[in-house]
Amino acid sequence: MIADPESYQLLQRIWTIAWEADPRTGLCRYVSDQTERLGYPAEHWRRIPYFWQTVVIPEDRHLLTQLSPSGTECRVARADGAQMPARLQLSTAAAESDRPAALHGTMLIYAAERAAVATQAASRDELTGLPNRNLMLDRIGQAIALAGRSEHWLAVLSIDFDRFKLINDSLGHEIGDKLLVAASVRLDSGIREADTVARLGGDEFVILATGIGKFEDIHCIAQKILDLLAAPFYIDGHTLFLTVSIGVCAFPKDGADAVVLLKRADTAMYRAKEQGKNRYLYFSDEMNAANAHRLHLENELRLALEHRQLALHYQPQIDLDSGRIIGVEALARWRHPTLGWISPAEFIKIAEETALIVPLGRWVLETGCRQVGAWRAAGLPPLRMAINLSPVQFTEHSMADCIEAVLRETGLDPRLLELELTESLLMRNVEESIGTLRALRAMGICLAVDDFGTGYSSLSYLSRFPVTTVKIDQSFTRELTSDPNVAALVRSIISMAHELRLRVIAEGVETEGQLNFLANHRCNEVQGYFLGKPLPADEFIDFYRRFDRLAARRGGGDSEERRLLVVDDETKVVEALVRQLDGDGYRIMTATGGGEALEILARQRVGVIVSGQRMPGMSGVEFFRKVKDLYPATARIILSGFNDIQTVTDAINQGAIYKFLNKPWREEHLRDAVREAFQRYELTLENAALGRALEQANAELSAINRDLERRIAEKTRELGRGINMLQVSREILEHLPTAVIGIDDDGLIVMANRQANRLLASDDGIPLLSCEASLRLPAAALAVLADPDGRERRIVLTGGLSAWALCRTMGADSVSRGRILMLWPESGQENPRQ
Repeated sequence: MIADPESYQLLQRIWTIAWEADPRTGLCRYVSDQTERLGYPAEHWRRIPYFWQTVVIPEDRHLLTQLSPSGTECRVARADGAQMPARLQLSTAAAESDRPAALHGTMLIYAAERAAVATQAASRDELTGLPNRNLMLDRIGQAIALAGRSEHWLAVLSIDFDRFKLINDSLGHEIGDKLLVAASVRLDSGIREADTVARLGGDEFVILATGIGKFEDIHCIAQKILDLLAAPFYIDGHTLFLTVSIGVCAFPKDGADAVVLLKRADTAMYRAKEQGKNRYLYFSDEMNAANAHRLHLENELRLALEHRQLALHYQPQIDLDSGRIIGVEALARWRHPTLGWISPAEFIKIAEETALIVPLGRWVLETGCRQVGAWRAAGLPPLRMAINLSPVQFTEHSMADCIEAVLRETGLDPRLLELELTESLLMRNVEESIGTLRALRAMGICLAVDDFGTGYSSLSYLSRFPVTTVKIDQSFTRELTSDPNVAALVRSIISMAHELRLRVIAEGVETEGQLNFLANHRCNEVQGYFLGKPLPADEFIDFYRRFDRLAARRGGGDSEERRLLVVDDETKVVEALVRQLDGDGYRIMTATGGGEALEILARQRVGVIVSGQRMPGMSGVEFFRKVKDLYPATARIILSGFNDIQTVTDAINQGAIYKFLNKPWREEHLRDAVREAFQRYELTLENAALGRALEQANAELSAINRDLERRIAEKTRELGRGINMLQVSREILEHLPTAVIGIDDDGLIVMANRQANRLLASDDGIPLLSCEASLRLPAAALAVLADPDGRERRIVLTGGLSAWALCRTMGADSVSRGRILMLWPESGQENPRQ
């Protein structure tokens, strides 16, 4: 009995529909009579599959995926169209011996007075109080109707925080939630009164802007959002900065439906993220086409492995010391039956954004490892196989086990496998990365840092990683011979890597100049289209057999031929210079400008350059400044008039110019200047060669010292173990019940244990050690020493004590010399040792 009248009245406004259904068909076996209050006949529940789902209004049917025994809030529609809040619960009963499986459902429907409150709660975001997706879609629909009549624009702006996950992961979800609330307040207070801001979930917000007179005004709204959120947020002692990516679409230009507008704003937002974040982008039809193309490729990629559309091509890697091919890099290629060749940059990115990279990576690993064995069977030497490892693969917990299993299955020597990992991948979690890399190195696998220089490039971290190789990114190789800053960076990378005892390989070598630069600066290996493009496995065999070995590393030994480069845009000036210098034994090359001259310098070593100052495109001083950074040893002489004296003087003071000659010059002055310049250049080369020889000698000496230190450490450990063993042996001898006496070849007692001193003690208490055996041992014992046949004898000691004696000669199994005498008193029985 209910005593409280208000509670009784409330219960009268709530009713429950209960049912039991077949889980396979969705048809109800039983439904309660309360269903009549919704206006639907009970027969609908029994004859229409899953009828209870159709009772829920369309906007809330997505909530049915969250059904559980605890219940889900939603709205239901009566037969007359009226909506009412409800709580839907669903549970499954397993089949029993006498009963089939069943779905048990209940629908708790509230009174009309609670409907408004429940409907409002269902349309608001619980955390921020802003409208949620349902309410936003409703308002967009209303705004479309009004805009259509007023001929005004309306805009939908999809907003997503950049790197918000990092805040949640590092500071916790509580701080993240407070930041979301603070951002929502800032957005809500910053928009116009007629506009609406909603939170769709997570860090995703939407703004509906209405009544826009001109399409261009949308730009101001998007920029205002960026500015609103740019100021720092202060949350619980933390100063946080937010950037956002915004996608913008407009009615009627981009769609006439709320769902379509919201979807297209999302599309533009994700494209803004891809293009660098902290920006806004308008939706375009190209984005739709790109999305459709991407989705099509994703579906096709899932079938590509099964249908064997993927293949590996192999690009040769060449050692600059030997000039031979010593390895390859495996590169995935996809030839679609209808789309043709698809760029790896396109399909690898799709694979990494989905779970497809894991099976794809496993296939690449297995195929590449097996290919090394196939090549060896075809007569090729063992080649190192370099394979790129994606971030998704690297973070897989079973990655190391998977690689070990592949090596075991394919029989590949782990030393012939090199895994390439990017800097950014390694820096995501340094300590975890180090542990994983150590596990791989313990197997014998080589590890390369790919795209070095494009990421963190921190030597303090690089020195901690157990890697074997640094790979210079092709973006640097491309600018080697034209950008002095890039050239300096590459030289530094090579030098620093060698200091850390790492190999250096440069990718993307496409010109002879790039190859020469890398060879002259002691890069270990190279790869690129100038040397060989990626090839299918069978074509690579032919390429390897035809490959002409590269010349040995360029080391600076071209001093026997004096190369001179003359640069000027005036033909007459060039001809005059060549005529005046031709008889001095130089090999003279010419160029009409700085750009052409840099190409020549990239291909050949030049000792001296004579250049004019006033040239179109690049002046002589500008040209020489580049040469100074790229080829510092080359001597540089400039020819100029008095009008450029200040510019030339500044260049001389900066070291860009070796010598300056006025126009018109005197022939003897020119020839003397060039001859002195070559002497200076050759002296520089000799000093560099001496420096390299000294460096090599120091490296060899360091290696010898390290080896010596290692050997000394080993010998010290061995000596320590020997001393310990000796101490233990002496301790054992001291406590033996048998008297043990050692006599050297000179008849001196060199060892006597405690029992020996006790058995043969003298009246004056002098120990046996260091005494003459003939003076301290009894005559019977001396007789045993004189005849060491290894037999035990019974003797009588001083004082009439009977004892057993045994003598052994040392030296048969050791470096010791002399004899050992062992004595033990007779115990009144037969020999106690038998």
